[in-house]
Amino acid sequence: MATVTVLARCAAAAMWSSFLPLWLGPGLALPGAPTLASAQEIGARAYLNASQVGVGRQFVLNVEVSGTQQLDSDPELPEMEGFAGFLGAGTSTSIQIVGGRTSMAITYQYRFQALTEGTFEIGPVSVAVGDQTVRTEPLTLVISDAPPPPAAGAAPGAEPGDAGAIAPEDLFVETDLSATRVFENEPVTVEYRIFTRVPVESYTITTLPQATGFWSEELEQPSSPETAQVIRGGSEYLTATIRRTVLFPTGPGARTLDPMSVEAQVRLRAPRTFDPFADIFDLSSVRGRRLPVVVASEPVTIEVLPLPSEGRPGSFAGHVGTLGLSASLSEDAVAVNEAVTLRVEYSGTGNLRTISPPEIDFPVEFEVFPPEAADRIAEGGGSLAGTRTFEYVLIPRSPGELAIPPVEVAWFDPAAGEYGSARSQPLGLSVTGEAAAGGGAGTVPAAVEALRDEIRFIHTGSPKLRRADLSLFATGAFWAIFLLPLAAAGGALVLRRHRDRLEGDVAYARVRRANRMAKRRLARARGLASGDPRDFYGEVAGALQGLLADKLNLAEAGLVREEAGRIAARRGASGATLERLFACLDDCDRQRFAPAGAEREPPERVLERAAAIMGDLARELAK
Repeated sequence: MATVTVLARCAAAAMWSSFLPLWLGPGLALPGAPTLASAQEIGARAYLNASQVGVGRQFVLNVEVSGTQQLDSDPELPEMEGFAGFLGAGTSTSIQIVGGRTSMAITYQYRFQALTEGTFEIGPVSVAVGDQTVRTEPLTLVISDAPPPPAAGAAPGAEPGDAGAIAPEDLFVETDLSATRVFENEPVTVEYRIFTRVPVESYTITTLPQATGFWSEELEQPSSPETAQVIRGGSEYLTATIRRTVLFPTGPGARTLDPMSVEAQVRLRAPRTFDPFADIFDLSSVRGRRLPVVVASEPVTIEVLPLPSEGRPGSFAGHVGTLGLSASLSEDAVAVNEAVTLRVEYSGTGNLRTISPPEIDFPVEFEVFPPEAADRIAEGGGSLAGTRTFEYVLIPRSPGELAIPPVEVAWFDPAAGEYGSARSQPLGLSVTGEAAAGGGAGTVPAAVEALRDEIRFIHTGSPKLRRADLSLFATGAFWAIFLLPLAAAGGALVLRRHRDRLEGDVAYARVRRANRMAKRRLARARGLASGDPRDFYGEVAGALQGLLADKLNLAEAGLVREEAGRIAARRGASGATLERLFACLDDCDRQRFAPAGAEREPPERVLERAAAIMGDLARELAK
């Protein structure tokens, strides 16, 4: 959200120069009084918060446009995806009055994470202002594994991203593996832990590692991770596990797990200052301020061994872990055309979700429906453990003693280093009755599709009669038609008053039209889903922000998130809805400025999420 910064030393002059013309009347303004109409040439410049940054650390690209406080479109950034990952963006505006001359500017701040070591050139940034386009000068960025040189005066409290504000040893993320040398499809538990010795208010995982060559199963995490105090290198750290997952390598060879990036909000205490205006115009000097810091884990390599070929059973299908097998029938005896359920259950450890339905050679007397699978899987034994069940619906079409052949399964136990197998017992079913000539359908579970449609009979009940001598004035239709003009006149009066109020009461008009305008913008975003992601995410964010501004009767251009949240909460909006709203706006900003080719959430899911937030917000603010 845009924030307006007024220089403290010019605040008094700006106030008097703005109000004196109003007091003196038109044409009586004091000579030399500064006005916002002072001409200022349009210009643009780009600069970095630091010219050198460490791999995995954050840097900020600032684009300052002077001579205006609003742009019709965002600046067009050069391609940076080869060495930087987009994290987020923000804007700020400023007005300065010096010597009777007014100058204004808007600054776009783009936060990136350095990805690759080397020296890179950041190309010119194009800025469209009205009918003219200005371009900035190119910049040079050095990304190094070595820590950046300390900046003069750098200390806690420096501007976000300033070199030296947070040292690498103050905040970092580590990757902990249960094993680095495993067999193919053997589970590896991966834990990501954050270590900090600075106050961290919150964190967000900005980049998930690319688990190429792995089947990944996310483990459940508590909403508030448990923390612990540890000593590392003689320093005390607060640590917490922020993500846990189980990986199953899908092939032999060396597999590299990419780093995971985390953006942490660090609370810093601003340094003491002797400026008398500091505590008045900058509350952050009193209660400290939040500093976004990006850290990333180191890439790790896992050596994956091929499964041994010696002793491999013919029924082996690739499962690594341990398995148990059972098979059972829901009934031992049924009549012809009555359904019976065959249940095959696998239990054990490993990647159970990849187990395929067993291949069973059923007798020809059975009509067999495709199996339904059900899983009950949880963490256990340093891996995933549970059951995977397949249920077949069988319908015998002929009488007799029928037999279902046994089911066989094999696995590889990495702890023992050998193969194992299990085999179920053959199952028998006694079928009574006589075979139907046409083979009609029997009674089957709801999951099975019906084999035929039932006949719908003609209704044979008594018809409804009405009295022939009923008076016209005693019918409801007469009075409905008689009172319709009065109702129409009343509705027209209410509609006229509603339109008059829409024209005369701006706040009322914005509130009444908020939902319609927001839905219109969301529909427009749906049409942009297949085009430029910047336009799509910008339209979604505009729909959400416009709805909030209209409902609260606030200016959308200068909407401040914290103030809008407080007003919305007082008017009935829940904290959960506001948190979802602001999280969605952050995601839109992040995706809006992400480089081409970046991984994005499907547009349909973004639209569903935005529509749900709009519905909840409109309902809560209407109370």
